[in-house]
Amino acid sequence: MAQCKQSAPEFIQNTFSPHVAVLCSKDAEVLCQKNNLTFAQLVQPFCRLGTEVHIKDPNNVSHSIHNLRISTCDMSATPPQQATTKKMLGDAVAGSQLQTGDGGRGAGNMMSVGNYDLQLHASTPWFEAYRECFLDVIALSDHEYLSHCVGCIFVASSGQSDPIATFTSLTNQQLQQQQQFPNKVPRWFCPGILTYYVLLHDVSDGELPRAEAYYQSMKTTFGSQCCHLLQINSRSLQTVENMKPEASLPDPWSQFLPKPPEPVKSHTPRYFITWEGVEYDGLPLQDDASFPSHLSEARLTSTIPDLENSMIETTPDVISDKISSVHSSSLTDLNETNTSNNELLMDHPLAFHSTETQAQVEESSIAHDGDATAAANGYQDGKSAGSAAGQEKSKLRVHGVCLTTSDMDRLRIFMHEFVVRSLIPWAEKQMRMLNEQLTSRKGIHRSIFSATKKWFGTNKPSGPVQASQNTSVVYTSEAPELQLRRLADLAFLFQMYDYAYHTYHTAKRDFNNDHAWLHFAGALEMASLSIFMLGSQSQRQYPHHYMESAITTYLTTCRNFQYAIRATLVSTEALKCRGMYGEAAMQFLKMTNEVGDSDLSSALFLEQGAHCFINMKTPMVRKYAFHMILAGHRFNKAGQRKHSLRAYSQALQVFKSKYWSLAEDHIHFTIGRQSFNLKQLENASSAFKHLLMAESKQPASQQGAFLREYLFVYKQLLTQEAGENCSYGRLPELPLPNINSNTTKVLLGKQQPQIPENPRKTPATGVWFDHDESRNMSWQKLEERLVISANGGSLPNTFRSTLQCFTNNTENRASPIAFVGEHIVVEVQVEDPLQVTLVLSDVMLLWSFLPSIAGADKPQLISNEVSTGVKNNLADEIIQTTVIKEVVLEGGQTAPIRLTLVPRQPGELRVVGLAYNLGTTSSQSQSSSPLPGDMPSSTASPSILGSQKPTFISSVYVRGKQKLEVQGPRLNASKDDKTSKLYGPDRRLDLTVHEEMPILEVSFCDFPDSLLCGEVHCIEMEVRNTGRSPLHQLKVTSTHPDFFTFGCSQDLPKYPYVYQTRSVDSDISNPIDSCSVRSVPDVIDIPIEGNILRPGDTRSLPMWLRGNDIGGVHEVDFLFYYEPLNTQAKDKDSVRHRVLRHRAVVNTVESLSVRAMVTKPSACVSGSDRQELKSCIISCELENLSQVQVQRPHIQEVQVTQVSCASQDWVVNSLSISDQKDVRIGSRHILQLALKGTKCETDGNLMFSEVFFDMQKQINSVQTPCCDFYFRSPACRQISSATGDATLLPIPSYRSAPTQPDFSSVNKAREVKLTLIILWKAFVAQENGQLKILVGQHHVCIERVDTVVTAYPLVQSNQDQPPLKFIRDVEPETEPQPSPEVTTKLVSYSFLHQLDSTHDFNKGLCIVPVTLKLQNHTNTSVDILVDTSKSSDRFGTASSPSPPQFSPGSPTPPVMSCSFSWVGPTLANLTLAPGADQQLQLKAAFCRPGVYNCNNLAVFVTYADADPSEMILQKHSTPSIITLSA
Repeated sequence: MAQCKQSAPEFIQNTFSPHVAVLCSKDAEVLCQKNNLTFAQLVQPFCRLGTEVHIKDPNNVSHSIHNLRISTCDMSATPPQQATTKKMLGDAVAGSQLQTGDGGRGAGNMMSVGNYDLQLHASTPWFEAYRECFLDVIALSDHEYLSHCVGCIFVASSGQSDPIATFTSLTNQQLQQQQQFPNKVPRWFCPGILTYYVLLHDVSDGELPRAEAYYQSMKTTFGSQCCHLLQINSRSLQTVENMKPEASLPDPWSQFLPKPPEPVKSHTPRYFITWEGVEYDGLPLQDDASFPSHLSEARLTSTIPDLENSMIETTPDVISDKISSVHSSSLTDLNETNTSNNELLMDHPLAFHSTETQAQVEESSIAHDGDATAAANGYQDGKSAGSAAGQEKSKLRVHGVCLTTSDMDRLRIFMHEFVVRSLIPWAEKQMRMLNEQLTSRKGIHRSIFSATKKWFGTNKPSGPVQASQNTSVVYTSEAPELQLRRLADLAFLFQMYDYAYHTYHTAKRDFNNDHAWLHFAGALEMASLSIFMLGSQSQRQYPHHYMESAITTYLTTCRNFQYAIRATLVSTEALKCRGMYGEAAMQFLKMTNEVGDSDLSSALFLEQGAHCFINMKTPMVRKYAFHMILAGHRFNKAGQRKHSLRAYSQALQVFKSKYWSLAEDHIHFTIGRQSFNLKQLENASSAFKHLLMAESKQPASQQGAFLREYLFVYKQLLTQEAGENCSYGRLPELPLPNINSNTTKVLLGKQQPQIPENPRKTPATGVWFDHDESRNMSWQKLEERLVISANGGSLPNTFRSTLQCFTNNTENRASPIAFVGEHIVVEVQVEDPLQVTLVLSDVMLLWSFLPSIAGADKPQLISNEVSTGVKNNLADEIIQTTVIKEVVLEGGQTAPIRLTLVPRQPGELRVVGLAYNLGTTSSQSQSSSPLPGDMPSSTASPSILGSQKPTFISSVYVRGKQKLEVQGPRLNASKDDKTSKLYGPDRRLDLTVHEEMPILEVSFCDFPDSLLCGEVHCIEMEVRNTGRSPLHQLKVTSTHPDFFTFGCSQDLPKYPYVYQTRSVDSDISNPIDSCSVRSVPDVIDIPIEGNILRPGDTRSLPMWLRGNDIGGVHEVDFLFYYEPLNTQAKDKDSVRHRVLRHRAVVNTVESLSVRAMVTKPSACVSGSDRQELKSCIISCELENLSQVQVQRPHIQEVQVTQVSCASQDWVVNSLSISDQKDVRIGSRHILQLALKGTKCETDGNLMFSEVFFDMQKQINSVQTPCCDFYFRSPACRQISSATGDATLLPIPSYRSAPTQPDFSSVNKAREVKLTLIILWKAFVAQENGQLKILVGQHHVCIERVDTVVTAYPLVQSNQDQPPLKFIRDVEPETEPQPSPEVTTKLVSYSFLHQLDSTHDFNKGLCIVPVTLKLQNHTNTSVDILVDTSKSSDRFGTASSPSPPQFSPGSPTPPVMSCSFSWVGPTLANLTLAPGADQQLQLKAAFCRPGVYNCNNLAVFVTYADADPSEMILQKHSTPSIITLSA
């Protein structure tokens, strides 16, 4: 979790190490360049001592030095310029990226914090690179000597003629620079620096004796402790050229030198994006011109911060060789990109910027990534001609090729001798000398200047120093304070931390007293670090406040940002080492606020602060994420796009799916922008895809901008993939609109019937998507009836009900069966989750088809997804696919899209998805008034329910698809199914296409929408075979068999006549016809000629309908059955039958009510023939239920034309002697009709006797349709009410054998089994005033004598016990009422009377006057009723005591009694105003002495808002006692 490679002590030790300058002669540089190195670079890998050395402090105390590191710098190096410094820092950060070969999974650590599972980076090498580069380029200052050179190494070649003269010249050059240009880089620690002389000898070319002679001369001249003979280049260049590549030595210099730009590799690196959890390949190189110019991230051209400006204020002449190499090798390859003035800037990381204004992408002349990260990651122009030459040159630039292992050992020995023999003794000497000078001069200095300050004052300010001033004191180079600082720095550089701390502490007080704030801050900083470096050896705690004061002084008082940053870098490492992550985070954030104009530094500090928050003892995850977002924003402004993308990706782990929708949208949007600018189009499209969610809380305008961004980026991705992938033509998946695959419906058969050409014809409704799925079981029962009837009374084992519409609620384990040439309609529910309009164009279904081809060759799978012209034409010939030109979805709208497929050959068809062009609405739309000659637009989608929508022209669209994958029902049969989530198959989209089948079409001519109850109406039914094969076995069944009939005789009335009439015979007034009892099956064979319907043939036949006896709306289901004529019996999978559904909705209007009762006369004992027992009187009451209505159809009158009786025992006759004609019933009138029934003997046939009231037109009730509807009436049908699925109706015989014990002989006396058929004619007044004559019949079945029966069935209520309820029923809501405690105390009352009274009861009753005082306590008037006849105790729980009993000679016991009577009026009414009172005079009569309670009356009250009929009894439990004595 962001751990540095170096520990905090190692980092501080390396930061503050002794610096040594190197000055080489030209000949010496030539020898070093054989190894492609300078002398400073040559010795750099060996500048750290591997052994422990010792040093003594001025007190002669020995100290151990561990891992001492010497920093070398070349005096001839050119310092970088201002722009170069900024570029170097940016390149150092950009050059450090997390790239791994295994996808990046090894680069992070998984961390679980609460509900968060975070993948964090194990290290931040870019921060370490920035830190190292920053410390190298930091400007030197006079207030400290830590980075000043303590010595200089002079290097000369042994090949020169006079090395001593060369050394003298080099020494003079150094002295001249130190004395004449003291402010040039490098700066020197003191005047008497260490000088060390190295004689460089080339072993392969030079002469060793000569070199040794020169070396001896050097020791004589300069001293043996300051000279060294260094032998290098034991391997000649000729030997190097002949060496094999594997014979080369390892390169220890590469880690200290900047890496040159790497050539482009064929394999691009892979980056692991933590917010997606997947790996993404780096994109191949492309020409930048192919990328769009209006979708790029805005970059800030911020001014160079003070930190980087201050680095140039004191420009050094010599800087480290590493900086020089970076400047010379890599900086020249990169150019700064200029940003236009109209670029969009993100001022706040959580502020969305409009996508309408979009920045420009950098020109192709810039590096591949368009920012400073490109060169650092090796992106180069693959078309450059010099790439091959560059590769060859890079092979030759190998460091140390002429050095052997012995040479490296010599270099290591050289550095060890330099430190041990020269540097450490020099340091000891300098510390002793400085200590002695301070001891001798400090006392004199303080005594003199203290007196001067006391008497004459000083020019130092006494108040607070202004923030713009660095210091108010200028010390000379030999000032005691600076000498003390030199001593402390020298002790710190050589790891004498305790001695350094005390020295710094002493210097701190002096600087504080002198108000030398810059020196004061430096002393505080180093004193704090000295305590930290002591570690466990020190008993002091780490003085964190010292460092805080130092940083604050650097920032506020001195305005020296570079040293504040350096202090922060070392302080935070110390704090993190001590586990003080919170304090470290605060220091990082403090520097972010102070150095806010440096975007790169702020970004790095924000990121490090975020890592401190996550590393705390209690990790602060949300603070980590928030500061990572801020860091990503600052990275973006600094032009570090890859680091910005990485920071936002890290933060997304915290904000993702945590309902921080706006913050998550900002992160996804920024990731998408950065990924696009880095040409990681797959990442960009995935990020923009997350913005198009239903949970988005963005306004519609912002959602529209997100959608346009996504479409644009995704189109670029598709263009790129089309050029790379060879699997061309496959459509990508799109995220919009939302499609719920489980709501997909599949309909087999023709499309929804349109309005017929002939308005008189009504086609069969069939099945459509809006059918009632709850009635599927009813349709299945009807189909089972038909199949049983067609198969001789048995249901085949292979029977499977015909299902035409497959939905989520149907059984879809078996594949639907479609047929060649027939439509397959698929309804897909699409939802627009956004608030913007979506335009779907060229919408079509995607399918795959496996044809059924006989033969050994395996058929080839055919699909219409591949977008090639030849394959599309072939696919259209196999499966005809409809295309909807355009569908417009408004924001938040859910609508069905219905698409049709028509297979042209058998096989297996699978619907795999939906293909469409996704776009947004454009400002251009089709004009409402077309130009002359233009055709009217037909692009509005006919499949979207509702009104027609305008047609949109989408400027940006993407062709893609969405898969339709249906999930089956969850299995719940076994224990394994219940414990695990297992789902069954759902094959509604996997269809099997069979050969062509006949197709039946049924239409009805003049089918009525409304009928009168009992009305008989004749229509014509037309059947047609529109298929290409013949059909037969045409049958029909219905849920209401009494609703229709086709007739059962050859002589049928011609359409549109209803009844068959008989010839008028005057001799026969009451004809009697007989017929056999008919069986009425549920399944009716439709009579067509030849029982076969050929392709294209049409047949018409009459059909009679009868209105239901009960008024209202009735739904009648018809199911037509037919079979193909050429069904192959051997094929088990072939379809043997087909069905056609039709649902008719008929409204029946009440017309005639018929009630009848049969009575028998009394038996005559004297008579011998007993004719009275064979006759009965039939009383009929007929009522016209219609009512005359103005301007609405109504029945004016009903004429009874005929009454027929159907019975096996009885015939009817008229009781009237004269002819009865024109028996008419007006509106709401009642007609009483009496008939005589006569019993006769028959042979078991059914007799129809008739009484005519219209002699001109006598209806033959034995013929169709009169007798048909009689046999189909509920009175004659005995269908089980429980199941209702009997295959054949039983014969309506009145002599069926009973299942109960036979009591027929007893019941015979009361039995009368006959049915009256009332034939009537209704005169209906239509809206236009014309009369329309309708005919009909009613049936009244009479079974017992003296029982009133009606023409309509009576539904008997179920008398069973109600079911047991475990949940209490919800009580109905009542109007709120005042509490009874309030309403029973609205009025208070009291009694006024004598308390004691004496009366002679022998003279009569004792009459006591009582005054009843009533008081109204409400603010409304009340009505009061006083009832003295009732006692309030009767309404309570108290009971009246028994009357008192007396004994002679004993006093009367004091028993309270209520046994008295009120005399006078018993009721009194009065009204009391609000708050008023009133008195009522009463009289009480007592008959004996005793103690009585006068509270023996009732007071009722009602108020204004209450129901006046409800009087409320007032409670008054206080007794009123009166004592009567004799």
